[in-house]
Amino acid sequence: MAGLSRYAIDLTPLRTSREFRYIFIARTISIFGLGLLLVAVPLQVYDMTNSTLAVGAASIVVGSSVFIGTLFGGVIADRYDRRPVISLARAAAGVAFAILAVNAFLPTPQLWIIYLCGVIEGLAGGISATALMAVIPSLLPKDKMAAAGALMTVMADLGTVASPAIGGVIIAATSVGTNYVLAAVSSGITAYCIARLPSLPPPVKNTESPLRSIASGFTYAAKDSVVGGTLLVGFCAMMLTGWNVLLPAYASQVLHAGPAATGLLYSAPAVGALTGSLTSGWTGTARRGGLIVFLAAMIASAGLIGVGAVPLIAVTFLGLAAHGFGRVLGDILRYAVIQTETPEEYRGRVAGVWGAQISTGSAAGALVAGAVGAAVGPREAFLLYGAGGIVVLAVLALTLKGLRTYSSAAAEEDDLSAAAQ
Repeated sequence: MAGLSRYAIDLTPLRTSREFRYIFIARTISIFGLGLLLVAVPLQVYDMTNSTLAVGAASIVVGSSVFIGTLFGGVIADRYDRRPVISLARAAAGVAFAILAVNAFLPTPQLWIIYLCGVIEGLAGGISATALMAVIPSLLPKDKMAAAGALMTVMADLGTVASPAIGGVIIAATSVGTNYVLAAVSSGITAYCIARLPSLPPPVKNTESPLRSIASGFTYAAKDSVVGGTLLVGFCAMMLTGWNVLLPAYASQVLHAGPAATGLLYSAPAVGALTGSLTSGWTGTARRGGLIVFLAAMIASAGLIGVGAVPLIAVTFLGLAAHGFGRVLGDILRYAVIQTETPEEYRGRVAGVWGAQISTGSAAGALVAGAVGAAVGPREAFLLYGAGGIVVLAVLALTLKGLRTYSSAAAEEDDLSAAAQ
């Protein structure tokens, strides 16, 4: 029984840190609100315009704003007290959601208001997420970074599955305006939870110009073999998430699956990710954690190969679940490495680089997967996409020795304790 408990998700950060509990609650509520928007905005824009291009434009507006907010959020987090930065950013997002609600209840809602609020939401979200990531290492010991990452990840995975489904039910029962109202309320609660934290100023106030400060964050990451290598592997791992653009064609043309089965397949990675998160207790003291970062991404790639190799719905579900399992395991370990190894004075900017590699990697992955799928077909694209991921990761594992041989201080202490016994 004691052996099994080692694998259960570590709840210590929630039990021991009041401040982390506030952050966890704030993040959970925020994810719920954002999930409601994930359904409301596309449905409203399409209902107003009957144009998928307009829906895509709304996504691009938010995505590009998040990217900008992430980079400049890192600069702000390394220059000012992080508590008011996060709280004010969430309050600004709440104002944008309230404006969306008012606009939705108007007799003739305005499209430009939706796009404008998308800019505010994206900037605020990028800033708050970056500052929030920079805060956590100051609240918990280093050996609990993996546990914190797992807790944040499991809640994000649950929220991104449940909240859009709830949002769809709410829209069907009432209107998109209700979703916006609830999103605004959730942002207000989030801002209140963050305001309950103590003052969280950076230890060394960065006084460089914003652009030079962003550049210095990238420079630091590039020079540090462990941090830089972790970010590079993270970019590759995010590129692997582009598979979702292949699934509609694969389900229709290869599996001959209907909408219900296709929806089930889209949920498969979340099932794998949830399994990985709930059994992640061992990651905090894992030996050769750097090597496991590569292996986790390879598991995610192998899952995609399995999808293309055996065109059966059950195998596709298992392959995508394996992909989700590998992805979340890599996310947790990379998060722990970044949070543990980044110096305090660079945490905001490195968190900004982390956020940037997530958004750019996902976009690049979707573009690559779409291009490969158009050229060779969806089944072959899954095979090539997964195999290409394994090849690239193998090359990186051979060249990034600093990350490949990395073990956390907690793992080394665990080894010493075991040897002493």
